[in-house]
Amino acid sequence: MAGAIIIACAIGVLLLVLIGYVIVGGTLASGDMIASAQKDMAQEKNEQVHTAIQLLAIPPNPWEVVWVGGSDNHHLIHFSLKNIGSEPIGDFNRTDMFIALGTNNIPVRYSFNGSRNLPGSNASKMWGYTTITPDNTHPYMLDPGETMTVEIDFIVFGNEGHPTYTVNVTTPNGITNRSGI
Repeated sequence: MAGAIIIACAIGVLLLVLIGYVIVGGTLASGDMIASAQKDMAQEKNEQVHTAIQLLAIPPNPWEVVWVGGSDNHHLIHFSLKNIGSEPIGDFNRTDMFIALGTNNIPVRYSFNGSRNLPGSNASKMWGYTTITPDNTHPYMLDPGETMTVEIDFIVFGNEGHPTYTVNVTTPNGITNRSGI
């Protein structure tokens, strides 16, 4: 009988050691995931702090709004977007432009069309760009100090002519800039 007690104690100690390894291993893995998430969040906040954009008019016309024509009254807005921060902006698929017609209207979201140039009047609720200057460091990214010429094709219904517009640009990390046209 004494041998059975020793075997039972040995099995109990072995189970305690195994359970200890599982608990300690799980705790270490959880701590690793938490530390990694905190590091990622700190890096994202750091990028937000160093991201800044500025909407600029294209000289000589302060805000060039061109009537494209057709039955839907297509308008094409041209303006420049300058990266005045220290972080590059490159994920244009997650960069949104919002246009509000007049002062009290709801903004309409325009997404990047996936290519450099705007494909004309078929670009419903899409924006594109014609150039990034000087575009030396990272091609097709808006690096610090570079300026992008943006085009947005949109439709004005009715006989509103050339009303006022508000453009709001939001980068992938949540930084926004707004300007009236």
